[in-house]
Amino acid sequence: MSAPTDAPPSGRRRIAFTAIMLLVPLLLLGSVELALRAAGHGQLPPLFISHPQHPEWSLANPAVIERFVSHPKQAPRISIETGFFRTEKNAGALRLVVQGGSSAAGFPYGYGASLAGMLEQRLRREFPGREIEVVTTAMSAVNSWALREFVPEIIAIQPDAVLIYAGHNEYLGLLGVGSAYTVSASALLTRLVMRLRHLRTYRLLEGFMAGRLAGAGPVAGADGTLMARVAAQRRIPLYSPLYHAGVAQLEDNMRAILAGYRAGGIPVFVATLASNERDQPPFESDEPAAARESLQEVAAMLAAGDTAGALAAAEAVQAAHPGSAQAWFRLAEALAAAGREAEAVAAWRHARDLDQLRFRAPSEFNDVLQRLADESGATLVDVAASFRAHSPFGAIGAELMLEHLHPSLDGYFLLADAFHAALVEAGVAGARSAAIPAEQARRELPLSRAEELFGEYKLLRLKNDWPFADPPRETVLPPAQGLEDELAQALYRQQIDWARMQDRLKQHYRAQGNRDEYLRLALILADAFPFIAAAQRDAGEALRAAGRPMQAVRYLHRATTYAPDDTQALRAFAEVARSVGLDTLAERAEERLRRLQP
Repeated sequence: MSAPTDAPPSGRRRIAFTAIMLLVPLLLLGSVELALRAAGHGQLPPLFISHPQHPEWSLANPAVIERFVSHPKQAPRISIETGFFRTEKNAGALRLVVQGGSSAAGFPYGYGASLAGMLEQRLRREFPGREIEVVTTAMSAVNSWALREFVPEIIAIQPDAVLIYAGHNEYLGLLGVGSAYTVSASALLTRLVMRLRHLRTYRLLEGFMAGRLAGAGPVAGADGTLMARVAAQRRIPLYSPLYHAGVAQLEDNMRAILAGYRAGGIPVFVATLASNERDQPPFESDEPAAARESLQEVAAMLAAGDTAGALAAAEAVQAAHPGSAQAWFRLAEALAAAGREAEAVAAWRHARDLDQLRFRAPSEFNDVLQRLADESGATLVDVAASFRAHSPFGAIGAELMLEHLHPSLDGYFLLADAFHAALVEAGVAGARSAAIPAEQARRELPLSRAEELFGEYKLLRLKNDWPFADPPRETVLPPAQGLEDELAQALYRQQIDWARMQDRLKQHYRAQGNRDEYLRLALILADAFPFIAAAQRDAGEALRAAGRPMQAVRYLHRATTYAPDDTQALRAFAEVARSVGLDTLAERAEERLRRLQP
């Protein structure tokens, strides 16, 4: 008898059939992924790109922020400050990379006030015969998620050390646990999405879905400053679940970041965080209306000089409402007025930690950073201690802070100085030709007066919006008092670009005979555009006139590279190279001159 034709398949056949059913969709997805890669579609914006006209120079990708949103239309208008470094690292060059948020980026002044800008300027003075590159990847609103995402690409450019100043944006920065620009409050899901975005297929689907909803979300098309747009959770109480999620986010990501660099053999310098403790009242505080009225009375008594009465009233409100950030802040003021400074400092810091609008990192973050540095072998740079050492009775205030957490120029210099001291102590760059004193480095900041004024205008706009002003106020610039003001206001109104502003200022100082400011502007422009021969020649000749021939050699050599027929640059290069004993280079330049001018 023959077997029935409709007999059920054997066990092996069922397994094979199931495997095929599962593999077919995977094969289809794999085929789509390969096709998208071959077509160059859906690529995640890389951290670094080459200059299209000068591929020997690379820069941070202005569009890299798009990695952290579902669709380019959702990306906030922020980017890493443009700075060029050699695509192929030269032998003997010192290359440092900076990571962090807006404070590491030098907001509101820009690159010249940043950790990268100040360090590069000082190290080039101290190592005139060595190529110094300080590459910044810092930008506003990013936190440890972005830092972690960038680690492999930073390792790929072979830095000699990585410098990290970050942590203030863990709650309300991009992908923060309380941010409007977030994936999920779940760190696991956020990490999964960040991994999936490296797949072209996922990027295509995500972009399609986000594009259909691009105008519907609360972020897209919103008005106001980035601070006003980014805060989805405006109240995150101390020790609440979201608070703990932010601590865990920082700890998990920073541990992975430090482990990645350790595996790559790259030294890391990670800093503690500083913010305005003494002169920035809490943004969001939890107390009843009656308590707020009592705290206003405390402020009035302090203004009237009734220290004893203010202290008693503040202590009473704080005892009744121990979770009130405002109560602790007013108590700190009363304690300081009574001469109880150590208690005042502790109260100010606790008030900062109780502030429910978490634009400032809580004290616990510095504990986390210190512990992770110890565990990983990273060097801890105690920026917070440096700021406190330069503040009245150890409470950081308006002397070093512009508002809640962005340093003043003096504060930014302290930040850079702390990292500089740590780098020198660790011997990362080797022996210095000359140690540049802090006072001299502070005078020679790579920042023009117009840039400083432009930063002040940006700060004014920031303070005229939420959370400093509610409702927002119109920003009105003061009357211009000279060319620096006129240029800064033109830049603020987007009537001139940065390079033209700086060049006009440079020519103005030259006409005035102001050699110091002319040199400052010449160096700023030469460093900003290393492939423009005229800028290199001007900087080299200005350095030579200032008695800095070793530094002049590098700029004049670059000028002759990009303009090999510029006899003025060749002659200056030959003379300055000869003066510092670089006879072979001088002879080549002289031979070139003889061919051009027989």
